[in-house]
Amino acid sequence: MDAPAEVTFGALLLSGVALLLLAGGALVVFLVTYQKRLLRQQLRLHATEAEYQQRLLLAVIEAQESERERIGRDLHDDVASSIAMAKMLVDRLDNHPHLDDAAPLLGLAREVLGNAVEEVRSVSHSLYPAELARAGLVKALENLAELCRCTTSLAVVLEVNYPRPLPLPQELALYRICQELVHNALKHAHGATRLVIRLRQLDKHLALGVEDDGCGFAAPSAGSHPASGGVGLRSIGVRVEMLRARLRQESAPGQGTRTHIELDNPVGATSPPA
Repeated sequence: MDAPAEVTFGALLLSGVALLLLAGGALVVFLVTYQKRLLRQQLRLHATEAEYQQRLLLAVIEAQESERERIGRDLHDDVASSIAMAKMLVDRLDNHPHLDDAAPLLGLAREVLGNAVEEVRSVSHSLYPAELARAGLVKALENLAELCRCTTSLAVVLEVNYPRPLPLPQELALYRICQELVHNALKHAHGATRLVIRLRQLDKHLALGVEDDGCGFAAPSAGSHPASGGVGLRSIGVRVEMLRARLRQESAPGQGTRTHIELDNPVGATSPPA
């Protein structure tokens, strides 16, 4: 028969082992539960990211289709009409080579074809600004400003401080944003006399702004995104998100419109597709 001290020690030992097993089991249950919870959170995060990427992809496709539709409309309304008119003039000269007004008709045909060439160049520039790849963002913005001066009565001002150029994909995204903002200003800023394009780079901060003194519009409702309007504005929003930038838009009736795009550390950002 065991002595009382030995019985007590054995009981304590068994109790200790039982407590250790219980604590180990509780730890295992906690780790398994924690891992399951972590896995569920990761799955929800992946699902959210996949949904966001899907929405972004749909927005990109919608913006691209809108740009294709606009280019097709420009080609049909402007270029095709000019070429058709030039063909009619040439056919008339071919059928009646001895007309008294042959020289004026030939001059008119040349003028119409020259306008068609300029229209094709304009559409080509909208498709892809070759000057951007060749000479960079500043030169492309200078060409854009000059094109605005030639086609509108606005006083177009370009202010640039851009000492360290970004990679081409980011420059192209910035140019597309600026191009769309300028297009919106020319289309909607009724009564405007001045258009200002600003590109400023300070340390690792870059800001792009487009301002006009036109009719302006009522401020959007609280909580709405400033780029939640038409397809053009949604395409701006898509590129802003791809650049991981911030978009701020200020306007009021009769007080013009000011739109600013800001990037922090843009050189280290992920290069977005154009």
